[in-house]
Amino acid sequence: MIAMKRFFLMIVTVVVLLSCGKVTVAPVAQGDGGVDSVDSVESEVVSGYDSEKVTQGSWMGLFMGMGQVEEKKADGDSHYRYECQVPELDGVAGIARQELEATWYHNDDDYPSRYRCTMGLYVDKDFPSSEIFNQIERGIDTLLVQSFYCYEELNDLKASLSKRKGYNPRGTQDILNRAKSVFDAFSRVMHPTKVVTDYSNYPESRICIVAHKIYDKGDWASYIIEFSFSYNGSNGCPSWADYITVNKKTGKRLTAGGIEKKYGAAQVEEKLRKAYEKGKKERNTDLDVYDLTGKELIDCADGCAIVNEGVMLYYRPYSVGSGAEGEYNLVLDLPWP
Repeated sequence: MIAMKRFFLMIVTVVVLLSCGKVTVAPVAQGDGGVDSVDSVESEVVSGYDSEKVTQGSWMGLFMGMGQVEEKKADGDSHYRYECQVPELDGVAGIARQELEATWYHNDDDYPSRYRCTMGLYVDKDFPSSEIFNQIERGIDTLLVQSFYCYEELNDLKASLSKRKGYNPRGTQDILNRAKSVFDAFSRVMHPTKVVTDYSNYPESRICIVAHKIYDKGDWASYIIEFSFSYNGSNGCPSWADYITVNKKTGKRLTAGGIEKKYGAAQVEEKLRKAYEKGKKERNTDLDVYDLTGKELIDCADGCAIVNEGVMLYYRPYSVGSGAEGEYNLVLDLPWP
């Protein structure tokens, strides 16, 4: 019973979106510099996005690509369905999309169940350099392999896939192909071992990964890799992100320590602490449980991004507050570089 409770308690989103079985993907052509790019497809690519004008609120939301729709059942209970549509990405040019879908079966002796499983993946078609592509691809692949972490049946397969044997990606199409291969391998494990009518229907599962450049000006570019999930009606805060900011010429990654080094510990710690206090106040949350100093906030930052207002230090849910508080995006009015 404990195992079943654990099985039905989970969720996740990222800035890359994934689904299952059916595949929708834009065609890919070889781009310049050895990094693949995807030709424009009317249904997937819409012009009008300016990555030099990203602001604090432009790419700070959670659960991108989940598209959850509530449906009332005859007995009054709610059923949630994922339509695999991403309206928040409709106006963003240069993103390749792939949706996968399958029926998965949980072969529990006492309570076998089946459910629709989808994976959405949204990834930039072009990257400034091979070095940046490699950093983003590694982040995506880790999420792909470890995504359905609540299903113990997949543990052995995930250990094998994490070795990346024979996988040498060079562009976005390779990432999409890898995602389909991983999802198909998972689906083969989650096959029925009983008569299909013996399985009870359960809420859907979905993961969505979004990997996208949110800032690009001069020598620096910032990317978000967001991971969102819902595992059979999970609870908690099932979404988080990685923010990766890289120098396009050197491949060097921006860190909280680098910001501290440039502006001095005293100034950065003071601004961080004020931003943290403001975030707590906006959430109507006391500082008695989570109360971090400016130095502690520098040490535990989960990522950095450049925004028009300055630099942002990112904290995943549970890093500097409770799960109910969600993520923290602490923006400091310090120009970079």
